[in-house]
Amino acid sequence: MSALDVRFIVHELKDALIDGRVQKVYQYGPKAKRFLFEVHKPGKGESKLYVDGSKIFLTREKQPAPQEPPSFCMFLRKHLMNKRVRNVKQHGFDRIVEIETDEATLIFELLSPGNVILIDSMRNIIMPLEIQKWKDREVKPKVPYKYPPALTDPFGLSMDGLTRMLQRTDKTVGQLLASSLGFGPVYSDEVCARAGVGKETPGKDMRMEGTAKLHNAMVEMSRQRIQPTIYEGLVTPFPLKVLEGKPKEHATSFSEAVDRFFSERFIEARVDEEKELIEERRLRIERIEEEQRKAREKWQKVSSESREEADLIYKNYQTVQSVLESIKRMKDEGKEWDGIREALKEGIKEVKEIRENEGIVVLSLEGKDVEIDIRKDIEDNAARHYEESKHAKKKLARIEEAKETVQRKVEQIEEEEPEEKEEKPKKKRRRKRWYEKFKWFLSSDGILVIAGRNAVQNENIMAKHADSTDIVFHADIKGAAFTVIKAEGKEVPNETVKEASEFSAANSKAWAKGLGKVSVFCLPREKYAKEAGMPKGTFSARGERMWFRDLELKVAIGVKVEEEAIVVYGPVMSVRKNSDYFVTIKPGFKKSLELARDIKNKIMIKARPEDKYKIDAIPMEDFEKAIPGGMGDVVEFS
Repeated sequence: MSALDVRFIVHELKDALIDGRVQKVYQYGPKAKRFLFEVHKPGKGESKLYVDGSKIFLTREKQPAPQEPPSFCMFLRKHLMNKRVRNVKQHGFDRIVEIETDEATLIFELLSPGNVILIDSMRNIIMPLEIQKWKDREVKPKVPYKYPPALTDPFGLSMDGLTRMLQRTDKTVGQLLASSLGFGPVYSDEVCARAGVGKETPGKDMRMEGTAKLHNAMVEMSRQRIQPTIYEGLVTPFPLKVLEGKPKEHATSFSEAVDRFFSERFIEARVDEEKELIEERRLRIERIEEEQRKAREKWQKVSSESREEADLIYKNYQTVQSVLESIKRMKDEGKEWDGIREALKEGIKEVKEIRENEGIVVLSLEGKDVEIDIRKDIEDNAARHYEESKHAKKKLARIEEAKETVQRKVEQIEEEEPEEKEEKPKKKRRRKRWYEKFKWFLSSDGILVIAGRNAVQNENIMAKHADSTDIVFHADIKGAAFTVIKAEGKEVPNETVKEASEFSAANSKAWAKGLGKVSVFCLPREKYAKEAGMPKGTFSARGERMWFRDLELKVAIGVKVEEEAIVVYGPVMSVRKNSDYFVTIKPGFKKSLELARDIKNKIMIKARPEDKYKIDAIPMEDFEKAIPGGMGDVVEFS
């Protein structure tokens, strides 16, 4: 907004706000200069005042505000809530608006870099939104408020004053009006058009007659009757001569015109802000997932190695017993450690190292170094390693629980992510269907099968999306997804039942545990019940179950190429039918990101040249989401 726009807006604000009381204060983001003030005035009702770093006007729309108000917003609420508005004014001919209340004055500096400043009755700063400093001015708490260097008020400028300015400037008439007198480029052109003076005319070349016409044009604009006008890309308080003949609309008030003009831009700005916040959360979650991945690798290694070490102690019982007895005997005989070390290494080849200060002897048992505590017997040493393995498994279980929590946050981010606007086709993406937030596939017979990603989704599927005649599968292991065939009251072919059972097996903890096979059962949805006290995602099953014994764990991950390429996954036969290229995976120890890259690369190698650029555009996370348990290995691809 220009200073002239502010001049006309302030006239409207006076009528709407003076003698009203501040009811609400909102700030859109901790660092944002966007605010909304709700003011109730007896006899006129509620007015909503919108302010940001460059605009101020009354609006009809209340944009969603953060659930947790920023600290500066809370500070303003403390000082302004229920206070009466005594005056609203513009400082000179500048983009500075002051709203005076009973106890304090709120100053909006709408000129770059912009600021919101609360001052007390003595004109001392109570608190600014931003602390700022220039060589001749400082904005911070507990110092007197000083205005920025003022521009000349063109409406208070006499004919003689304008003449002197023109004679002393090296600027053109248009530049002088735009910058030195604060009209800005649009209204400086309008003044020149009304005066019939060329804007490119050097100020020093202006004659008395032309100067008089400029002065009269400025006076005329100061007295202009308000007739808010919306042009393409511009909103003004009155029609412009320079845009005569251009398409335009009118509004009942200047605030209404400005509100209508900026409403779409606000929506776009809000979407951009939401995307930025979502991206920040996504990056934070990615960091957490990476930390979880490293911790999982660490504790998997500890669990595996500790168990192996305990087993090796028992398998090499005689050797370990001989070492422990030899050390005890030589210590009882009074030998020093150097002598014990030399004797052991000569007599028992498995001895690699003795760390007497720690009470540890390191033995090479079947090619693996195993630490033995010389202060304990064989059983206690093996038990210590077994306990380390059990402790590591508990750590892994907690990591898996935390992983589910993170996954729920990822899904929440995906649900909150703003959709692209239709009028931007380049950015428009395929609209997701309701079931795509779950794990899902279309069977070889074209029937939809869905499964939960976590306990929350399991609960959601069973409570909201599984009809009484739908068939529900569950693996015979704790920690498995409910897998549902959406039968829609029709008879389900045997091939679909077989594929759903395989999908249920793969989406269970059996995959993460690295098992090769697991059994699965199924029942109609009506045979499952939610009993009191059951945790989220848990249902009891009653009735005779249909069993699918020792199902091999494997999943196919493929790509279907149409207008864009999308990832499809599920049982091998289903994906073979519903994709153009696919890879089959099984439980393994390759991490999800590495495996996703491997899958994508193998598909890219196989893809036709015209499909490669579409497949390359698929985000790696789409492949990662399809990998059960976050780990696996490639079996084959085609």
